[in-house]
Amino acid sequence: MDFTEHASLSADQLVGSVTAYAIFLLDPDGRVASWNPGAEQIKGYRADEILGRHFSLFYTPEDVAEGKPGWALETTRAVGHLEDEGWRVRKDGSRFWANVVIAAVRDAQGVLQGFAKVTRDLTQRRRDEEALAQAHAELERFSYSVSHDLRAPLRAISGYAQALLQDHAAALDSEGQRLLRVIADSAKLGGQLIDGLLSLSRLARGAVATSRVDVTALARSVVDGLRQLEDGATVEVAFHPLPAAIGDPILLRQVFTNLIGNAFKFTRGRPHRRVEIGARPQAHETVYFVTDNGVGFDMRFANKLFGVFQRLHRADEFEGAGVGLALAQRIVHRHGGRIWADAKPNEGATFWFTLPQRSLAT
Repeated sequence: MDFTEHASLSADQLVGSVTAYAIFLLDPDGRVASWNPGAEQIKGYRADEILGRHFSLFYTPEDVAEGKPGWALETTRAVGHLEDEGWRVRKDGSRFWANVVIAAVRDAQGVLQGFAKVTRDLTQRRRDEEALAQAHAELERFSYSVSHDLRAPLRAISGYAQALLQDHAAALDSEGQRLLRVIADSAKLGGQLIDGLLSLSRLARGAVATSRVDVTALARSVVDGLRQLEDGATVEVAFHPLPAAIGDPILLRQVFTNLIGNAFKFTRGRPHRRVEIGARPQAHETVYFVTDNGVGFDMRFANKLFGVFQRLHRADEFEGAGVGLALAQRIVHRHGGRIWADAKPNEGATFWFTLPQRSLAT
């Protein structure tokens, strides 16, 4: 037996042992010329029942009426191969979602001898995708309900509290005015919590765009925006080189906004507020960091940093809903990176996160 005959025999034995894939041949007219055990398992026909019959038997009546079987062969004949997904029909009439690859088989002179066809049953994957899409749709409806139905009473509470403070303050003693401010602030915080939950929800569902991000310009823009909110307060910001990144510019802006915003927030009250923003390129990733000389925190509680609604400082000392770092972590993870922090009480904190170094082609 020469090498060619041995290779052919080995290939036949391999095809004959495969049960997870339907692997078979068609003649140039589309009639079934071979049938492996996987084809019998997936499609339900024994070899003696299907050999010689036209492969259009496997298509739905709608696809047959539209001429899809003929189109598949003509396309494969013209370009050499075809990959398709769609509903196919078993012997018992049940339908399954199939991934189908068809390749033209030609002899040494280029004359068409037939077609090789490989079919995979992806019905479970299709069902999982449909269930996931349904869950996303339900979550979208829930998010709308949360946004609309819960915001309305919070806006009313805040609005009435502000109206009482503005128009009826004289009728209230100092304690009554304080309680109204607490009510207004609590309603505002409730709105922030809703915003944070919705942001986390959208991040879990949404796709991550990919483009080249000028991280230096992005970080400077974030700092400029935060300075405008500081009402003239001075924060020294030192920029170190920031390599460009590949990722979603909107989401990465959110990461820098949360980290730099925290640095601004937790340096309030310091005699000299200082923030550093930089990066350390590594072999396969870039490590970005934001450092401040603020109040810091005890590393014993670092495991709570990235939890939703987790706070390491009292709400009456520093505002916030406790969602920003959780959102930053989700975004970094969606980009294939890591995020962590180092800090000491009253000595400031450094937040680090990584982004893989990659090209747009990947």
